[in-house]
Amino acid sequence: MFDWDGTLYNSVVPTYKSYLNVMRAFNIPEASLQEFREKSRPNYHDYYLYLGIQEADWSTADSIWMDCYTRYRKECALFSGTLEVLQELSETNVKIGLVSSGSRERVAREIIEEGIAPYFDITLFGDDVAFEHAKPEPDTLLMATRRARVPVSEVLYVGDMAEDVLMGKKAGTKTAAVLCGFATRQTLVAAQPDCVLDDVSCLPKIIKKV
Repeated sequence: MFDWDGTLYNSVVPTYKSYLNVMRAFNIPEASLQEFREKSRPNYHDYYLYLGIQEADWSTADSIWMDCYTRYRKECALFSGTLEVLQELSETNVKIGLVSSGSRERVAREIIEEGIAPYFDITLFGDDVAFEHAKPEPDTLLMATRRARVPVSEVLYVGDMAEDVLMGKKAGTKTAAVLCGFATRQTLVAAQPDCVLDDVSCLPKIIKKV
């Protein structure tokens, strides 16, 4: 099971630029990219709360963010090696899932545009559960394992943030953290995933070793 943003899809800088526009709109001091990587959350509503944006203003913030992201998303691309990893895994008896905190409308469109939608047996998104059940709560990951009919003990969840690791631990899966995404190495190592990878291109070697 994979996360999307920052794990398979390099959307870090476009996402950061879009949040900068939200900060400007709400007169919030702009965060540096390093500060953003240290403090951002996969559940964007959690990050709004961290920034001081209350629930009544979330729809406004969402609109600002999406308008900006639409302009910047031409800078997004699959991380190097992502397509090859999905192809290699699909040739084995391994089921492949996508469990993202991003919206279904956005992420489903992106995986189709990148030509990788057929590789996923299961896809679940942030708006498939209520806000209080989003990452790092295990609900979406547990839903995905049930739909895949795979015991959680046989699942590896791959993400790029501490919340991804925590979600996997709560669900009872193995966890892998990639260093190419949103969180810093220090944050990820502190979360104690089962393994730490530079990026997903290292994954087949790890699976074969196991």
